Parts: sequence; structure tokens; C-alpha cells
Amino acid sequence: MVARAFPVAEAIAVTGASGFVGRHVVQRLAHAGASVRAVVRNPSGDVAGAAVIQADLLEVATLAPALAGIKSLIHCAAITADHKEPFPGAYRRVNAEGTRNLVWAARRAGVEKIVLLNGLGTRRGSDRSYMRTRWEMSEAVRNSGLPWVALQPSILFGDRAPYPAALARLARQFPVMPVLGGSRRLQPLWVEDLVSCLTMAAGSSQWDGRSIDLGGPDQLTYREMTKLVMDTIGVHRPMVPLPPSLARVPARVMALLPNPPLVPATLELFDFDNVTQPDVVEETFGFQPRRITDHFLANGLDG
Repeated sequence: MVARAFPVAEAIAVTGASGFVGRHVVQRLAHAGASVRAVVRNPSGDVAGAAVIQADLLEVATLAPALAGIKSLIHCAAITADHKEPFPGAYRRVNAEGTRNLVWAARRAGVEKIVLLNGLGTRRGSDRSYMRTRWEMSEAVRNSGLPWVALQPSILFGDRAPYPAALARLARQFPVMPVLGGSRRLQPLWVEDLVSCLTMAAGSSQWDGRSIDLGGPDQLTYREMTKLVMDTIGVHRPMVPLPPSLARVPARVMALLPNPPLVPATLELFDFDNVTQPDVVEETFGFQPRRITDHFLANGLDG
């Protein structure tokens, strides 16, 4: 983990502060002594170390007061592709419209900088695609008129990260292990290394105006990633290739479950190699990110 001092005199807000990445960001900033404001839709979430402010990306009137007095904003709130839509059109409304609302409120409140957490491979796509909503998030921030940085990581690992956890759940529940993506590649990044990049970007103008793809030092195929997770949890299943085209119907069926391991939006992530330059973190932010194999060996899947 990289320790980087954030300007403690400045107030910083984190949206999605009770989510997977957001809570790690809040913990890091609070530990550094920063004045942190957790902007959350549900104030009962885990946001220790911050002043909790309830606001909703879809309720514009709640956002400007939540950002009053804030200098820097780290925007982590989004519905990610591993989650089903809580209501029809939720990806577009929360990700795209919600970010536009937040940008409007940030300008109105006098926020001086926005750091956006997005995802590697974000692209315009078709009008109805999940990835289009993530592209619109970036466009809203780029066109905000404020200093901005967009960080776009590959798959994350560490502390019960969603993707490795979903693979482990599939391995434990089914007699065979479906492998989506096959030879497509991903570049897993430790969540704490992502947090280092986010907080460094928030505390310096060095990276302003850039969209930066991020990944760890190792590029794995999805098949290799699946095997690594099974080896880590000690569950071994025969791996069966499942082309994304054949997974659409199962994904729609699984989306009816309360906590599905696969939803239709997830399949869009298998249309491309989820990778960037292996040394991008060291070259851009000056530290060496953790290897996924070393982390799993030392901490298991949940550490």
C-alpha cells in the first residue's frame, strides 16, 4: 500500500462511499487525517471515519447542499456491470444522468476538482448498451468545465472484490465451471492500489485532464483467472468454455435472482481485452502495484 498525504485542510467528498471502492477511499483519507464527507443514498452503510451526508444522484436538489464547502470530489457511485438493474433503465439513469446531475451540483457548490472512477474499456457503444452509460459518465466529467481526472481500472481484487467472489460462488455451487471470455485477457488490480491512485489524483494537479487506464502487473486470460480463484479456495471443477453469445439466456434468467453471479450487462465486458500497459501504475503514479498471485497466496480471496 502506498501512503500519500492528502491536503488535510481541504474538505473532500466521496460519492458511493458505502460501496466496495468508496469505503476503501474513505478509510484511506480518514486515516490520513483528511476532512472526509461520505455522500451516500443510504446512510446506514459502512462509512466509518467520515461525516455522512444523505443525497441521491437522481434527486438534484439533494446534491448541491451535500457538496457545500467541498474542494475535491471523488465520484465512485455507479451501478457496475456485475449488478442487475434495480429498476428498468437504472444503468442509464444512475450512471449517466446521475453523473450529469452531480457535475451540475458540483459547479453550483463551488467544487474545484472531480476525480471520476470509471472502468477500463469504457467506450461509446450502442445507445442501449451498458458501456454507453459509463462513457456518458466520462463525457459529463470531461465537459464539466472543472479540473478533472478519470481513472479506469481493470478487474479489481482484494477484500471480497466482486469478480473473484462471483467466480468462487460459481465454483462452489456448480459441478462444472463455466468460463466466459476464454482467451480474452484481464489485468487485475489490487483495490488498495486503486485507492492510492485515486487519492493521489485528488491531491495533485499533476494528472488533471487525463483519462488513465489502470491495471496490475499481470495479464491473465479469463481461463487463467478462473483457475487461480479455484486454486485459492481449494475447489476444483472441470472448466467448460461458455461463449458470451450462449450465455445471454442464462444471464437473463440469473438476473431474476436476488444476488445473481451473472447478469446481461456483465457480458459486455467479455467483448474486449480488459488490459492496458503492464507498468502503467509505476510509470504514472510511481509505485509498484501488488501481484494478484502474491496477494492470494498471502491473504486468500477475502484478504
